[in-house]
Amino acid sequence: QMRLAGAHGSRSLRAVAWGAGGGGGVGGGGGGQARSKSASTSSVLSTSSGVHRQHWGFKHREYGLQWYQSRDALVQADPGPVLVGTSYEYAKGERVTQARKYSAFQSHEDYWELVNDRLNDGLLHNLHEVLQEREARCLYFDLDGPPSYRAIHNEIISLLRQYLWWFFGGERRGWRPEALEPVVLTSEDPNKYSAHVVFPEVQFRDHAHQEEYMKVLLSALPALTVDMPDGSSLPLLEKLVDCMPYSRFQLFRGPYACKLKQGQLRADTCLEPEGYFRSDPLAAFASHVDPGYALALPSVEQLLAENEELRHFRNSRSSSISLSARRGENGMVSSQDEANLFQPLFQMPGEGELDLVGMTDVEQFETALKWLHPHRATQFWSWFRLSGVTYSMLARYTDDPGARRRIWDAHFAWSRGYEHFDLEENVYAVENNKGTPVSGLSLLTRLARFDNPGMTVRETVMRIAFSGLERPQRKSAAEVVRAAA
Repeated sequence: QMRLAGAHGSRSLRAVAWGAGGGGGVGGGGGGQARSKSASTSSVLSTSSGVHRQHWGFKHREYGLQWYQSRDALVQADPGPVLVGTSYEYAKGERVTQARKYSAFQSHEDYWELVNDRLNDGLLHNLHEVLQEREARCLYFDLDGPPSYRAIHNEIISLLRQYLWWFFGGERRGWRPEALEPVVLTSEDPNKYSAHVVFPEVQFRDHAHQEEYMKVLLSALPALTVDMPDGSSLPLLEKLVDCMPYSRFQLFRGPYACKLKQGQLRADTCLEPEGYFRSDPLAAFASHVDPGYALALPSVEQLLAENEELRHFRNSRSSSISLSARRGENGMVSSQDEANLFQPLFQMPGEGELDLVGMTDVEQFETALKWLHPHRATQFWSWFRLSGVTYSMLARYTDDPGARRRIWDAHFAWSRGYEHFDLEENVYAVENNKGTPVSGLSLLTRLARFDNPGMTVRETVMRIAFSGLERPQRKSAAEVVRAAA
């Protein structure tokens, strides 16, 4: 049984009962953002020796298109209005890593013609749509979860539609019952349940317009829960909806696109449309907007004013994020962090006190990591952001091997909460932050406060530097890996 249950016990939606095969806690679905072995897009080069790498190295010509290595080069060349990206692999030291290159079509009709031609010729592709910040787009979702969810795929899509009907107030708007018809693209990936869902009738002017709605829509996902046979409740959509693919320059795998692994396109990851909205194949593109399909959307302010439950979930998310900030600290966070780092699923019960006063920054780093929800180590965005915090800590102690050793040990101990922990992958992820903006220790301690809302966290604003006694020469990343092993 599915219900929308907020603070006031609303029961505005119902569905048939089923068994979902368990959820596995945050790590089992984790908002659709669980780490995977390819999460860092890096692997050991020697493991793939002898494999013919079809997509190895940067090639200027592929799929009949001219490709560019960077977004800046693409924009400068201005090859067309419909941007696309694709993956390729290359060697970086002893590792294989993935990169993206970019090209463009003159129209979505041209894009679809290439996809259709390859489909008819029995050829795979890896083309991703590129949603630019100032371009219009449709509402879309990336659903990810354990393979067991494939058995209830139809019910999941039905519940997603019902959730959107509730969110937008379809009945209040006088929308026809068949509104919010999606284009659903699914794969046969044996390792996970995966689906892309595009709603051609829900259209946004640009990224900023999309972000206004997605902040509220994603924060209210916990409103939909499923009553399980064992009496527990499962926040189904919160576990399956990936909150990450909504950046200002977003790549989104298009129709019939496959994932690249070890130089080969995996046919079992091909995203095949189950059907087309009004028989229009272009409606399968999230970046294609047909004004003739558009529903008139109420403003976010209007949605919140008329829906008390929606207001409750939005205010609750905003409040929990604000309370995690230190007194006097700016509590604002980015949309990506709000949707991924500050999920209610990470908040644990319990009371007590975490006293960081008088600790060195290295001691605070070690301690705060231990107070994070254990499933953060399984979520890609938490791992990615905290790898940046680790890098910032290491950068503060360039000439202090004792402190660096403790920082690495603490990071490894935390990251081992992921069942597929790879020591070299973690070193690569941390060191790869060189030259990029990263957050410092304050993000980690804030997450510790967020994950333990009933706990009092005492800390001083001034950081006490760690003072080691040894000053031997700094070790390289490779030496760190060998020592840790």
